[in-house]
Amino acid sequence: RFGFQANGAYTLPADAKNVTSAVHAAPISPVYDRTTDSYYALPDFQRAQVANPMIDIKQVARHNKAQNYRLTGNIYGEADLMENLTFRATLSVDYASDNSRQFSPLLYAYYPELGQKQLTNTTESINQTKTNTLNAQQDYILTYNDSWGRHHLTALAGLTTNYTDYQTLGGGRNQDQDADLPIPNDPNKWWISSIGDEASATNSGSQYRRFTMSYLFRALYNYDNRYLVNASYRRDGASVFRNTGNTWDNFYSLGAGWVLSEEKFMRNQRVIDYLKIKGSFGVLGNQNTGSTGGRYPSYPTLNSTNAVFGDNIVSAYSQAYLVTNLGWEKTEAWETGFEMNLLDSRMRLEAVYYHKKTKDLIVYLEKFMGAQDGLINAGDILNKGFELSAGWSDRIGSDFRYAVTANLTTIQNRVTSLGNQGFRVTGGNGVAVTEKGFPIGYFYGYVVEGVYQNNEEIQQSPTNTLATVQPGDLKFKDIDHNGIINAEDRTKIGNPTPNFTYGCNLTLGYKNFDLSIDLQGVHGNEIYANGYQSDYAQFNYLKKRLGRWNGEGTSNWEPILDPARAVNQLNSSYFIEDGSYFRLRNIQLGYNFSERILQKLRLQGLRLFINIDNLKTWAHNSGYTPEIGGSAIVFGIDSGNTYPVPSTYTFGINVTF
Repeated sequence: RFGFQANGAYTLPADAKNVTSAVHAAPISPVYDRTTDSYYALPDFQRAQVANPMIDIKQVARHNKAQNYRLTGNIYGEADLMENLTFRATLSVDYASDNSRQFSPLLYAYYPELGQKQLTNTTESINQTKTNTLNAQQDYILTYNDSWGRHHLTALAGLTTNYTDYQTLGGGRNQDQDADLPIPNDPNKWWISSIGDEASATNSGSQYRRFTMSYLFRALYNYDNRYLVNASYRRDGASVFRNTGNTWDNFYSLGAGWVLSEEKFMRNQRVIDYLKIKGSFGVLGNQNTGSTGGRYPSYPTLNSTNAVFGDNIVSAYSQAYLVTNLGWEKTEAWETGFEMNLLDSRMRLEAVYYHKKTKDLIVYLEKFMGAQDGLINAGDILNKGFELSAGWSDRIGSDFRYAVTANLTTIQNRVTSLGNQGFRVTGGNGVAVTEKGFPIGYFYGYVVEGVYQNNEEIQQSPTNTLATVQPGDLKFKDIDHNGIINAEDRTKIGNPTPNFTYGCNLTLGYKNFDLSIDLQGVHGNEIYANGYQSDYAQFNYLKKRLGRWNGEGTSNWEPILDPARAVNQLNSSYFIEDGSYFRLRNIQLGYNFSERILQKLRLQGLRLFINIDNLKTWAHNSGYTPEIGGSAIVFGIDSGNTYPVPSTYTFGINVTF
């Protein structure tokens, strides 16, 4: 047997704009000057840091011409070698080619104090990039499937490989405003090979290759559909650990289930239709180190420095970090629970308790060996909690049907080890900290007790050694009660990991119409939002800043509006916000044409639908979205440039021939 599947796409990405300037720009500034046919420069207290966002939207619009191609697919061959024994070979490929040409023109803005427009930049430029990404996977699987009496066995053995090849090249040219031949505003001329100042040419490039290989074995056995056992073993190798001697490692799992509803003592009752108790234990591996150590973490880059020998200055190089026996991260996980169907299978319940301990977490430790940083397997993280789900489905009459499902997952997260005692991993300008005994990436800073109202209160409060404080500044708590506010008074001020996540889905059907509604939310996490103010400029402030301190007794939470007050920019609980949210994630209304119409049209299926994604989100944070990403140890930090999650409306038709 042979088969293949292929999907191709050609897209012209939108000329995206940065939302940050639009948020920060002063809303009181005039926008457009008709006499000079140009956009206003922002007021002088902003223009050095923020540009009029309309210049970017209008004058730089449609200046990024991108063409993206993507082809995904697989081809397979399968043969029955003998009775109950099958061999299957599969090759899967995902290839993407992204190309772009961007023209940055000379830009003008109207300066009201001069009464004329002037250039805001002195050069125009062209940049061109091309990126190719290839992901290829091969699978060779031998499967044995047999039944005898009440016994059933499925066993497989195989080899699988995964290869990634990434390459990108970029180039650019620019020229001065006084060039004899300006770059024309014509997309057909935006090629660096034919235009711009050759002396200004720049180039860039990046590439990497990664490879994994796995030998795998799995067996599934059940007796009389009552007693279920499964076991798996795999030996995985990854190129990222090739230089450390830990390329290969072993992983395994074991699971068992007991279907009580098939037992004789369950056959005389009419409430429970299906009941299974289950449990499993396993060790999984992870070789994705993320940005830590780059794409080749076991091959540190070299940092250059200068050494002085007598009267000579000699260039020297040292490794950016030490690699100490770097290897796979491992997750030891066990879980136990049950599945149950009741009342003629109209109700379904499932409950699972999970316990996952990630060991040998790859972490970057500063000053690991004296003055030398280190990339090592040092961290252990514990995640545990419950996964609960419930559902009900039924019909009313012959035309109306409905179904409701809900799920809830609790999360308890804690770092149980991090190298030697006292080691700490920081990120996000020091606000995200990972250390033993705390949640991963918890927020670390000063606890705000209020706002200094007058000089007398400053004199009576613990002495702040971090900065000179004045009335209107934030007042920090003296955690160690030594009468001094210093770096030792920093503590845990928030947790970006939620206490639980939940969701709900409602499906309704009437004759050929159907409606589905998907809801989703999280609860109990915090967001650190420090991206909506600056220590060097006056941004467009958040609405809550209308209640800022502007005199004794006016506010005991919102500090004075003065970007020069350095103490108000320090990492503190002032920037902590509630990260909980509830989202109407998806709504879809559809109509399936009847068999009678399909026969006339000679079709197997015909469906019309309207779909809406992310229609509404109820949240408490000040940013555009409560879903703030990041890395494994630095996340939940809203730096002010988080793009809002769009609501997407889709109309479509599905035709099956």
